[in-house]
Amino acid sequence: MRYKITLSYDGTGFCGWQSQPNGESVQDSVEQAVYKLFGERSRVVGSGRTDAGVHALGQVAHFDCEKRLPLKNVTGGLNAYLPRAVRIVDAELADARFDARKSAKQKTYLYLMYAGAALPVLNDRVLFLPEMPNMQKLDAQAKKLIGTHDFATFMAAGGGAKTSVRTVYDAHFEQSGRFMRFYITANGFLYNMVRIIVAQLLKSERGEADIAELLEKRDRSFAKELAPACGLYLHDVVYGGGNE
Repeated sequence: MRYKITLSYDGTGFCGWQSQPNGESVQDSVEQAVYKLFGERSRVVGSGRTDAGVHALGQVAHFDCEKRLPLKNVTGGLNAYLPRAVRIVDAELADARFDARKSAKQKTYLYLMYAGAALPVLNDRVLFLPEMPNMQKLDAQAKKLIGTHDFATFMAAGGGAKTSVRTVYDAHFEQSGRFMRFYITANGFLYNMVRIIVAQLLKSERGEADIAELLEKRDRSFAKELAPACGLYLHDVVYGGGNE
């Protein structure tokens, strides 16, 4: 059976999604839970690798097991063995051709910010800003990301991508009180791409950068800043019809 699961997790205490030689990863926790529930060792494949400290509202993964269990038992059973920081929010059977990573058509990331004095209850959840930025300026700069571009300026070293060309379908800001949410949807993301973009968007609001000009540079040396991981969330992943 190929199981497709949707997860939400608090990435604060993990070394990221992917298994690492040192440190507990989200993938490790899920694979251990699968073994305890099914009695089988299975590799859990995620839609993408989130870094240490990055959270997820809708990460998607798949794994294969011989045993077939009712889907409500999969959700409840895995959650019983997972740490509280990781929750399975949905489970379904998928076609054998479905691959959580390769079958993904687009992903949306959310970056969450809060303007004002730091609140302890939001520690490791948001990027704190001293004051509210100009949302119109931010949104206008974000719109320059939309389209197919070479995002080499917004790619950190070490990601191993074959090409830095990506298509951004949407990029916009929303405000609710002191909270600001930046959403970006694309067919794929480069290593640290969203965090670099957020850092440059905040600079652009102060008149210290321009997103269109940075895209033309195709050189990370012009965008060295990196927004903290704590404000970043994998929001959702979209697939084609029929779980393919």
